[in-house]
Amino acid sequence: MKKIRLATIHLVMIGLIVFGILALLAGNFQIPRGFMIILFLAIAFMVGMLYLQKQIYELTELEELEELNDQTEESLKSLLSQMPVGVVKFDVLTTAIEWFNPYAELIFSTDKGDFDLQTVIDAIENRKTSTANSTLEIADKKYTTAIDLAAGVFYFFEGTSVVREAQELSDFSPVIGVISIDNYDDVTESLQDSEVSTINAFIANFISHFSEEKKIFYRRLDKDRFYFFTDYAVLSDLMKNKFEILDQFRQQAKEQELALTMSMGISFGDHNHHEIGQMAQKNLNMALVRGGDQVVVKENDDSKDFQYFGGGSATNIKRTRTRTRAMMTAISDKIKSVDSVFVVGHKNLDMDALGSAVGMQFFASKLIEETYAVYDEQQMSPDIARAISRLKDDGKTNLITIEEALEKVTDNALLILVDHSKTALTLSQELLGQFREVIVVDHHRRDEDFPKNSVLTYIESGASSASELVTELIQFQDLRPRLTRMQASILMAGIMLDTKNFSTRVTSRTFDVASYLRTLGSDSVEIQNIAATDFDEYRQINELILRGERINGNIIVAAATEDKTYTNVIASKAADTLLTMAGIEATFVITRNVTYDVAISARSKSTVNVQRIMEKLGGGGHFNLAACQLSELSISEAYDALVTHIQQEIKKEET
Repeated sequence: MKKIRLATIHLVMIGLIVFGILALLAGNFQIPRGFMIILFLAIAFMVGMLYLQKQIYELTELEELEELNDQTEESLKSLLSQMPVGVVKFDVLTTAIEWFNPYAELIFSTDKGDFDLQTVIDAIENRKTSTANSTLEIADKKYTTAIDLAAGVFYFFEGTSVVREAQELSDFSPVIGVISIDNYDDVTESLQDSEVSTINAFIANFISHFSEEKKIFYRRLDKDRFYFFTDYAVLSDLMKNKFEILDQFRQQAKEQELALTMSMGISFGDHNHHEIGQMAQKNLNMALVRGGDQVVVKENDDSKDFQYFGGGSATNIKRTRTRTRAMMTAISDKIKSVDSVFVVGHKNLDMDALGSAVGMQFFASKLIEETYAVYDEQQMSPDIARAISRLKDDGKTNLITIEEALEKVTDNALLILVDHSKTALTLSQELLGQFREVIVVDHHRRDEDFPKNSVLTYIESGASSASELVTELIQFQDLRPRLTRMQASILMAGIMLDTKNFSTRVTSRTFDVASYLRTLGSDSVEIQNIAATDFDEYRQINELILRGERINGNIIVAAATEDKTYTNVIASKAADTLLTMAGIEATFVITRNVTYDVAISARSKSTVNVQRIMEKLGGGGHFNLAACQLSELSISEAYDALVTHIQQEIKKEET
């Protein structure tokens, strides 16, 4: 509560008013004049005494604050003696200082010993308007500041020592890492024991030399697996050098004519070594499903982000048939435990997403009755519309729309995501939110935006397509009835789309799967009719090609106009066509899609990692095939952002 202060004029006015009232009363009662004089002198004396008392007890604003400090200092004394924190109470509207503690008085005192009110007010005003940093520098010392506008309190404390202690703490924080030698089994499976011993010696010598150089403790867990223990200072140095050990190992393995690369999962934190070790293993798994030849680092803290290093070579990790058979069994067991299964691809379905959805619906239908492949009838490119029409005519695939799926979902239903693992890319966010358990079957590299309720994950970035993975699961299931001719054709069309008619990203497994689908009646003529490009599409593809511009000589970026939309299929076909041109290593096509979001389709041959570039823009994919979608940027803004990231990636490769 604010005190009422009477000025001198107020005292005089009170005296005159009182005398006037008494004078009127005296006139009515005919009181003698001498008595009135005495009364006037008495009132004047009283006013004088009040004025004197005011002068004696009146305090300046600063003296009041100091007096209040004396009254509250005792209660704060124990706290402030241990933690020097400056506290200043101020009026939120006027910024007038109402109170400050002794530490604040010490810091803001002038050479004459006066409290520098104006400096404090300026500091508070700067923090209120967010025009100043969260640090304040006074007499060559930096103070970390904070402000509570609701309570009108300004805090500050010396930040130099705190920062130093935090730095020292992080430098000695424990770091646990797991090293995996990619493709070890594939390289050694057909070699003689003596040759395998030579490879083992090469790997052991390389890891030993690396550990000795960095003063790292390590142990070999298996023929292709190591773990190590160090501190954050060493990890910081490795990250600063962008884990050049990956390039060194790849180069030395190449000199030995070995197709080996190295992947690492690393984690760090404080105290809980068990959790740090578990996080390191998860990070290694992340590195492997992203294609290997890279390092994934993440602090043992859910609020921290993943950091990626390496990934500078195309995926060459080969999956094993043993793992495929194990995944078939695990997925089958899970499907048998639920009431119904819904299979969905990504937004703006392409042929691989549709093919793998059809295949997984068929896989699940041989285990339980209620199985559905979900599509969005509002977003279909011409080839997808033709394929769905053919499947409906075939009558063997249980296709439903998103709206129909939402009505059928039960508490014990299972969702299977195919051809994507990012929740932001799924066909329907509303539908995804209805399920407690999710299975992921994908061939793209995994990132952070992953379903938290995933119970099984089958991600093989070495596969050509999701349709290839699903077809292998069906092969190992080996139950009657078999895929129909139309279902086999749609799966084959998905493989052909992602391999560009078996010209890129193909392995022996790809041809094995294609041969299996062909024995089931996969019809190349039907596939051509479904995937055919009509005249209008062809014209749109050429419109995009003609808008292409060279970046850095061997990269082409084509940006569409703002006023026209294109399907993702047209954009991807334009990117594919541009990549076939002589001397071009990577292509990017920027369009506004049918949902009016800006979309980028990216393709590369062997030297540019388009996946890393797309990840920086919120997308993902493979080393040589990736994409992203931007909802808040114009095409010109997306073009500028893309070119910036391309230049950064080129600069990184050059260094």
